[in-house]
Amino acid sequence: MTISWLKQVSSYLAADRVLCRIIIADAKGSTPREMGADMLVLSDHMIGTIGGGRLEFEAISIAHSLIEQVTSQHHGFIRHWQKFALGPSLGQCCGGSVMLLFEAYAPMSADAVAALSEATAALYYHSSDDRTLPQALTQLPDDRAENSRYGYDPVAKTFCQNVTLPPRSLYLYGAGHVGRAVMAITGQLGFNRVWVDDAATRFPANITDTMPDITIVPATDMTVVARHAPADSFHLVMSYSHRLDEAIVHSILTANQFARLGLIGSATKRLRFAKSLVAAGVSPPLLARLTCPVGLDMIKGKAPERVALSIAAQLAVWLDADE
Repeated sequence: MTISWLKQVSSYLAADRVLCRIIIADAKGSTPREMGADMLVLSDHMIGTIGGGRLEFEAISIAHSLIEQVTSQHHGFIRHWQKFALGPSLGQCCGGSVMLLFEAYAPMSADAVAALSEATAALYYHSSDDRTLPQALTQLPDDRAENSRYGYDPVAKTFCQNVTLPPRSLYLYGAGHVGRAVMAITGQLGFNRVWVDDAATRFPANITDTMPDITIVPATDMTVVARHAPADSFHLVMSYSHRLDEAIVHSILTANQFARLGLIGSATKRLRFAKSLVAAGVSPPLLARLTCPVGLDMIKGKAPERVALSIAAQLAVWLDADE
């Protein structure tokens, strides 16, 4: 999920949508995804993946059935467990087994889910009861073994999931063709995405309807936003103006509170910016932290979609390096 799964579920319920979350509660042997991997299924689209293939096909079918059930009932929530042997029952080559946890939510549960999403928690506890919402807990329930801090209990048929750290922020400056393409394909990288430009009219219409996890920030001075981003943020600079690009990059470098900084452009642009930034007082070691051109150089295409793929791959490489 791109944001807290509870906040994402809550946002859909607030919009009067019905959905089902599918979680890999247990994974044994060779499986396409790990325990804790999840996805959201709505009537008309999906977010995330539990590994694709026949497993995901069957799981989505079950999720749609649960969506129909929870829509027609009056309690707003249904939990369902189902085990899959990937080789014998599904014919998948990986051959392991998974226990899937399905949780379907209807708008009737919106207030309870919203309260749950705001609760202080160290872990989320999913009970065996098929009508009880997940619980936000600060410690393990009494019936859980102390060494079972995370995972599936096959005896009690419960799932205990640690609360993950807040996602790293990705700040993208520029709502042009490449910026739009980057935002279209980075939704599953796990970022808290913040999209910045100097006019609200530069962003696509209804963007928060199609990408509710993105924070849109129209800012007369984008350098102010850049200077106040969290210190572990990734920054991608691709505005409509080289002058603006340089001002944003200068602001990020001089504040020196960032994790990664990528600038769209060419080797020539980097040389020109480097000369100007050094003249403006940026030290060579700090300048070395600027990645320009950003993106993997083995992707040569210049179309926005190709450039966006290259940049998304660069983000994935950075994330892997930082883990």
